Amino acid sequence: MKYKSSIALFSLRIALGWLFFYSGYSKLTAVGGFSAKGFLLNLHGPFSAFYLPLAGNPVVDQLVIWGEILIGICLILGLLVRFASFWGIIMMFLFYFAGFPPEHALLVNEHIIYILIFIFLMTSNAGHLWGLDKKLEKLLPQFKSLMG
Repeated sequence: MKYKSSIALFSLRIALGWLFFYSGYSKLTAVGGFSAKGFLLNLHGPFSAFYLPLAGNPVVDQLVIWGEILIGICLILGLLVRFASFWGIIMMFLFYFAGFPPEHALLVNEHIIYILIFIFLMTSNAGHLWGLDKKLEKLLPQFKSLMG
C-alpha cells in the first residue's frame, strides 16, 4: 500500500475508533447514567416491536456502552480490528433498524456509512498499519481471521 493511502487508512481507523470510544465513554460518565429506554420507547417504525421489549433493560444499556468503548479501543490500538469491525457492523445495523426509516435521509444515514467504513477496515488490513494486529498475528497465527 502506498504511503499516502496508508496514512488515510490509519487516520480513518483512528478517527472511527475515537468516535466510538468517546461515544461510549460519554454514556458511561453521564450524570444520572445512560439508558436507551427513552429512545426505544419512542420508536414508531416497522421494527419497533423488536426493540420495545429492550427498553429499560440494564444489560442492553451496558452492552451499548461497553460495545462502543471496546470497539473504539480496538480500532485505536489496531487490535483485533476485524473482530471489532464485525461487532461494529452488528451494532450499526441494530441502530439503523431501530430508527428505520431514517428521519433525515433516504435509506442511507450515518449508520450505513459507518457500516461501509467497518467493511473497508475489515478488508484492508487496517490493524497492520501502526497497530498491534501485525505483532499479535505472529504470536497467535491461529487467530489471524480476527485480526487485520
